[in-house]
Amino acid sequence: MSDESLTLLVVHAHPDDESSGTGGLLRLAAKRGHTTVVVTCTNGELGDVKDPALSLNPEENPADRARLADVRREELARASAVLDVTHLYMLGYHDSGMQGTKTNAASYAFVNADPDDVTGRLVGIIRQHRPHVVITYDDKGGYGHPDHIMSHRMTMAALEAAADGTHYPEAGVPWDVPKVYYTAWARSEMLRVFKALHFLGRKTPLRDPDFDPDSLGCPDELITTKVDIRPVLHDKWRALFTHRSQMGGSHFFRWLVRLGGRWFYRYESLRCVRSPQPIQPLESDIFSGLD
Repeated sequence: MSDESLTLLVVHAHPDDESSGTGGLLRLAAKRGHTTVVVTCTNGELGDVKDPALSLNPEENPADRARLADVRREELARASAVLDVTHLYMLGYHDSGMQGTKTNAASYAFVNADPDDVTGRLVGIIRQHRPHVVITYDDKGGYGHPDHIMSHRMTMAALEAAADGTHYPEAGVPWDVPKVYYTAWARSEMLRVFKALHFLGRKTPLRDPDFDPDSLGCPDELITTKVDIRPVLHDKWRALFTHRSQMGGSHFFRWLVRLGGRWFYRYESLRCVRSPQPIQPLESDIFSGLD
């Protein structure tokens, strides 16, 4: 298998997830000449608007929700261009909102979409691009967001179906993806960032006397893969800050990234759940073992 033939496919829930969660991996893959495919399941219209310049107030004007969806799709397209993404798919499902909100029960919400419809669309994309690596969330969606959990469920269902010619025969020739990963922010790295923010006087979970440090992040012992993204960290942040509706004018975060990003955000870490050969932690290349 030649190095030039490799394909990475990532499945995310909302615009900006591709940059925050896998921006470094996508940019590194592109720089190595690989094909990169991004699938974003929802429009993200229930996200908070953090850029006053957009003049959007969805809480008071429901029509602004539709406008926000358009804005976020445009931001996603620009961020994908920064990361040099080869193929971008916006599935267009409606954001379900945060866990426990009333929008979770809405018939139009992504979490209530027809599983056969979602799976079939993903199967088509998988069979068309025949990725060697697929990345999505774990079964908890990283932090429990309903859309992240739904993205996980549908991706895993699609991976199984894509390999079986009896499922969705109209979607193309079956393809069995060799390597599958879950995004996983290592608990030690997360606590490192929280401690630094705490020291700088910012609000973090560390200020809660009942905070359990074992409640967030992925246990370090489950991390199989840590990829050093410092060579492309500037591009990752450029892509993330392209999502102005979500990032706004956060001068503090920009300052933090500029001065300490190479120390705080050195890696994108993952948990490998499928591989053609045993992973030897800590793996540093998601394409290793595919030759």
